[in-house]
Amino acid sequence: MRRTAWHEVVLTSEADDAACDHLLQHHRRGKLQEDLCFGLWTPSTGAERETAIVTAVLPPARSERNLHCNASFEPRYLTRVTRAAIERGQGLAFMHSHLSPGWQDMSAADIGAERDRIADTARATGKPLVGMTVGTDGHWSARVWKDGATGKTRIWSRKVRVLERSRLLIWERPASRRADRRKQRRTIESWGEERQRRLEALRIGIVGLGSVGGVVAEGLARTGVRELVLIDHDVVKPHNLDRMLNAGARDIGRFKTDVAEKAARRAGAADEIRIVNHRRNIRDKTAYAAARDCDILVSCVDSPLARDVLNRICYRDAIPVVDGGVEIRKDPRSGNMNAARWKSHVVNPYTECLRCKGQYTSSDVMLELDGSWRNPDYIKGSDPAERGAENVFCLSLSAASEMLNMTLRMPIAEGWWPEHDGVERNFVTGRTKKRIGSCHRNCSVDREKWKGDHGSEITYLSGSGGRSRLSVPAGIKKFLAGLVRAR
Repeated sequence: MRRTAWHEVVLTSEADDAACDHLLQHHRRGKLQEDLCFGLWTPSTGAERETAIVTAVLPPARSERNLHCNASFEPRYLTRVTRAAIERGQGLAFMHSHLSPGWQDMSAADIGAERDRIADTARATGKPLVGMTVGTDGHWSARVWKDGATGKTRIWSRKVRVLERSRLLIWERPASRRADRRKQRRTIESWGEERQRRLEALRIGIVGLGSVGGVVAEGLARTGVRELVLIDHDVVKPHNLDRMLNAGARDIGRFKTDVAEKAARRAGAADEIRIVNHRRNIRDKTAYAAARDCDILVSCVDSPLARDVLNRICYRDAIPVVDGGVEIRKDPRSGNMNAARWKSHVVNPYTECLRCKGQYTSSDVMLELDGSWRNPDYIKGSDPAERGAENVFCLSLSAASEMLNMTLRMPIAEGWWPEHDGVERNFVTGRTKKRIGSCHRNCSVDREKWKGDHGSEITYLSGSGGRSRLSVPAGIKKFLAGLVRAR
């Protein structure tokens, strides 16, 4: 049986706005009055973490709750929202406000209401009750009530996240110990203790630890991030050495994640750093589950399949993805570079998905599943050993820097910062392009957002290193290859 090490809650921007508008309405008018409401949530299960994705708020009708400095609800309100949760296949969340800022504990009355009045009824949904409290500053705390040997057991959430288009809000349970800041002095002097705490609350996954991913991993460690998840099944080869930070001749044959882990541990600025090392393809079920434990994923891959997996995790599980890379074009006659650019962009359920951005196509995915993506018989003008592999260390460094900045920007951003979905920089012309967009009307990925465990099955995940292959008839392969050539 899978072990759950911790629980967390993430709210959509709409759910956070609706809940705070209702629960804090009296405080915002200068009144000492608490309030309550119910919400609906969907589970997202990783390797060690269970996350409740709160997608909707069902405020009470005037006759369904009573205000008396504290607040109470009528049984018909609980009946109504429980029925709605069952109809939608979701769990029940009980939300209420307190009259002080910061992370909120529970009074005896709060515990009695959630454990004794609501938790058993919420079980009719097939999911445990999630309790949530918001302070006057919008700071959330949360817990989940599970059946134990002696009755209902309260399990506190490590943190509550709120996902917006351009930023990720982090509401963390206060730490019981004081952090050692001696190696972070200059960083904290630059952006302050509060922003540093937000970064330290994050678990960030890096998929692909080559020339770009290795720089990102070390950069995050030097910035003070405490938890990193490294995912890559590849090993260091001789042709990686001119571009891969921290890799030398002695590292040939070693897993890239091992090289990156050693460098990140050496460079880590936090008083302690936890690194989870998966020497696996993201298509492997174990690595896929580990990615769903993360708060942000950094995509340093050039594989359509890997991007498709990350795209789905992003939309289903409310986990932002920072994607990017380098593209070099060469003169076919001289073989010299005549164009080069690097991209970095943030993807979340409020932006264009990776497929709509043009980072991969469904045809690419099908060809890679069949093993034909790098096959020159199907892709005209392609060298299977070199397709998409051209790069120079300075360009890798530039792409990694952009991606690192966009990763850090999300948790430290303030509400007034402008929206910033993506950047493309041109090495030859020096031009910079910015892009803000949304998914195409019929995007199938967009239709699955917030679904978590209820999303459709990803049929090509594998339990043995992600090496499973899909057989595609030759006629279909040639048709798909024609689509790729036409791009």
